[in-house]
Amino acid sequence: MSASKSLTVRFEGDSGDGIITMGKVAARTAARLGYHVYTYSTFLAVVRGGQVTFQMRIGAEPLVSQGNEPDILVALNRQAVKDVGPLVKPGGIVIHPPWDGQPEAIGAGVTALEVNYKELSLGETGSPRSKNMVAAGVAMGLLGFDEATAAAVVEEHFSGKGEDVITANRGALAAGFDAGQAAANAAAALRFTPPEPHPRMLLSGNEAVALGALAAGVRFFAGYPITPASEIMEWLAAELPKVGGIMFQAEDEIASVGMCIGASFGGVKSMTATSGPGLSLMIELLGLAGMAEIPMVVVDVQRAGPSTGMPTKEAQGDLHQAAQGTHGEVPRVVLAPQTVADCFEQTVRAVNTAHEFQIPVILLSSQSLSHRMQTIEPDELRTIQPFEEKFYQPPADGRGGQPAEPYKRYAWRNDGMPVERAIPGTPGGMYRTGGLEHDEYGNPDFDPEVRSKMVLRRRLRMHAIARHFEEDIATEQPLPPPAPLGLMSWGASASVALEALQQMEAKGIKMTYFMPRILWPMPDVIIERFLTRGLKYLFVCELNATRQFAEMLRARYTATLVKHDIEVISIIKDDGLPFTPGEIEQRILNALAARNWTPEEVTV
Repeated sequence: MSASKSLTVRFEGDSGDGIITMGKVAARTAARLGYHVYTYSTFLAVVRGGQVTFQMRIGAEPLVSQGNEPDILVALNRQAVKDVGPLVKPGGIVIHPPWDGQPEAIGAGVTALEVNYKELSLGETGSPRSKNMVAAGVAMGLLGFDEATAAAVVEEHFSGKGEDVITANRGALAAGFDAGQAAANAAAALRFTPPEPHPRMLLSGNEAVALGALAAGVRFFAGYPITPASEIMEWLAAELPKVGGIMFQAEDEIASVGMCIGASFGGVKSMTATSGPGLSLMIELLGLAGMAEIPMVVVDVQRAGPSTGMPTKEAQGDLHQAAQGTHGEVPRVVLAPQTVADCFEQTVRAVNTAHEFQIPVILLSSQSLSHRMQTIEPDELRTIQPFEEKFYQPPADGRGGQPAEPYKRYAWRNDGMPVERAIPGTPGGMYRTGGLEHDEYGNPDFDPEVRSKMVLRRRLRMHAIARHFEEDIATEQPLPPPAPLGLMSWGASASVALEALQQMEAKGIKMTYFMPRILWPMPDVIIERFLTRGLKYLFVCELNATRQFAEMLRARYTATLVKHDIEVISIIKDDGLPFTPGEIEQRILNALAARNWTPEEVTV
C-alpha cells in the first residue's frame, strides 16, 4: 500500500461554514470518478465557533487509513492556515482566502494559492453563503475532476432544499472550478487518474451498520439520539418501514434497551445504538437480557469521555465497560469492526451471534469509524447468511395436542448451547422469565445447587461461543509469518496500525500481527498461538489512557508472556484524534531505539 499513489486533501475552517458538506461533495465526486476514497472528520459539539476538519484521501488502490500530512490544504479561515499550513507536504498546495495583514507561515516548498471565496460566491449567487462550494470547486478543479460529475453530486446533496439553493450552489461550484482550472499547473505533479475508473460505493460506518442490521433481519430498532450514533437511528427510521420494520425513538436509553428486550422476547430481531454514556445506563437491563437469555444487539459508537466528555471526538475507552461492566457475571459478546465494510459484516455477525446463542451482543464502533466514509466494492459486503432462529414447537402426545412434558426453557445441555425459545402464546410453551435466578423451568429458585448449575450453564455458553469464533478466525484471519516484533490493535485503530506496519516493512523492518474483531470472549487459542511464535516485543495500539486492551492481554496471558519473555509495549493516546500511520511507526521505532534493538535483528 505504501508504494501506491494516493493524495490527501484537508478541508478546514469555522464550524458553521459547511466544511463537512464541501468535503462530502468532493469525496462523493471522487468515488464516482473511480478513485478509492477514505475520509476523516472532526468537529466541536457547537453550532458556531471552533475549527472543523474534513480530510479526504484518494488512492489508486484501496486505502486503510486517513493518511498522514495533507498534500493540499483548503483553508476557509486564517486559523486553518496557521494550524495546518506548516504540516503540508513539500510540493503541496495551500488554498487560502485573502490575507488581512502579515501572511501566515507555510511549509517550505509549498505553493500558496489565494482565492477570494466570498467574492466569487457573491458574484455568482449574490450571497457569501456558498463560499464552501466555491472552495470545493477550486480543489476539484485543481485535481482535474470532472465538473459535470461534481455538479450532479451537488444537485443530489441539496435536492431537498429547493431549486434556488441548488442553482446557487451549482453556480458557486462552477466559479470554484474555473479558479482551480486556471491554476491547474500548480497541482500537475499531484494529479493522477484511477487505474480502473468505475464508480464505487461510498458509505459511512454508521450507514454500513444500519445496512448490516437490515441484511441480518433486524425489524425493530429503539433508540435515543446521542452523538455520534444518531445517524444509525435516522437511517433506519427511513428504511425499516420499507421492509415491514419499526423504528421507535424512546424517551431515554433505558427505555430503548427495554423495548428491544421486549421485542426480542416476542420473536423479533431487535437492535439499539448509543454511545458510552448511554451504554452505562443500559447495563442493568443488559443483565436482564443475559439472565433471561434474550438476544439483542447494542451498538456502542464510542466517544471521548468520561461523562459528556467530547461528544464529537474519537476514543476507544469503553472496552472494559463493554466486556466486564456489569453487576454479577453477565454472558455477552463484544465485537469491534475495523473498516466501513467491516461495520456491515460485524453487524450481521452480531445479530446472528445474539440469536444463535441467545445473549446480548455489544458492537464497539467509534466516532472516527462511524463518520468515516470509505469506498467499497459490492463484493466487499461479504454475505454472511442471516441466522434464522428456530422457535419451540411442542411435540404432541396424541392427547389433544398437549406436550408430553412441561417445557424447560432453561434446560441443561452439556455443550452449553441454549434450547429453542418459545414465543409467548405458543401452546405448551408457557414459562416464567425475569431477572431472578431460576431453575430449568424459569421458576425463581435460590437453592445453592440450582444457582451453581445455572452459573455453570452460562459459563459453558461462553465457552461454546469462544469455540465457534475460533473456527471463524482460523478461516478468516490466518496468522502471518512469525517475527520477533508483533503488533495488535482493535476497532478503528487496527487498519491504521496495519498501514504503519506496511510502511515499516517497506523500510525492511518485519513485523507479525493479529487484529482481533472478537474482543469478548477472547479467542484464547488463536491469541496463544500468536504469542508463542517467537515474539519478543508485542506492540498494542489503542486510543485510551489506561491501556485497556493491553491490560486485558497482560492479565489473561500472564503465564504465556512470562514463559516466553514477551514484553507488551502500549502505544496509546487519548486526545480526541485518531492515530495516523506515521505516529504509530515513529512510536514503535522510538521504543525499539530505547531498548537498543538493532535494525539487523528485525530486518527481513
